[in-house]
Amino acid sequence: MPMLKGQGAIRDPSLRFPKHHVPHRRQSVWRGCAGCSTEVPMMLIQRASAFARARHAGQTRKGAAAEPYDIHLEEVAALVTGWGAPEAWIAAAWLHDTVEDCPPTSLTELEALFGAQVAGLVGELTDDKALPKPARKAAQLAHAPGRSDGAALIKIADKTSNVRALRVSAPVHWDGARKRAYMDWAAAVVAALPAGHTAARADFARELAASRAAVGDAA
Repeated sequence: MPMLKGQGAIRDPSLRFPKHHVPHRRQSVWRGCAGCSTEVPMMLIQRASAFARARHAGQTRKGAAAEPYDIHLEEVAALVTGWGAPEAWIAAAWLHDTVEDCPPTSLTELEALFGAQVAGLVGELTDDKALPKPARKAAQLAHAPGRSDGAALIKIADKTSNVRALRVSAPVHWDGARKRAYMDWAAAVVAALPAGHTAARADFARELAASRAAVGDAA
């Protein structure tokens, strides 16, 4: 699930810059995953990345920096790559918000383009936008124990990225209480996921502790 975003100026998705020079955007701390790219088949992942960037073009995170939304997608995909995820899981990490936030994208379309496994993972990670936000958050928590291994890993990566964003570039109008409430909920979702993914959970715990320390007890 995304960390709150809005619409910004539409970027030309055909623009590409070298990884060492991306103007007007924060470099993800998880980019580059040394040693991974030569071992992971990239065709499916590259197609998923291009599709996700195009569908999310113009969306931004709601932090003070108003970063392009694909920064979040890069972080989630890089995290699952670093944790040793297979190709289909990495592709799903790129695509995990497309059905929820980029209409008319559908699971049927994703299955046709990327296969049933990838589409199935995205389906597990897609909230029902017909529900009010409190109900969607409650549903994430209720459904967490039944998530598949791949969906659980991507969910941990999603929450890790979002928790980190609270100290790097938090939503402008969020006070301390709202930030703490989000972190409590994110921690509950991760704790409710099926057992496993020890390294991922450790990384989430470190980011959560750092963000809790940064937010502190301020109102």
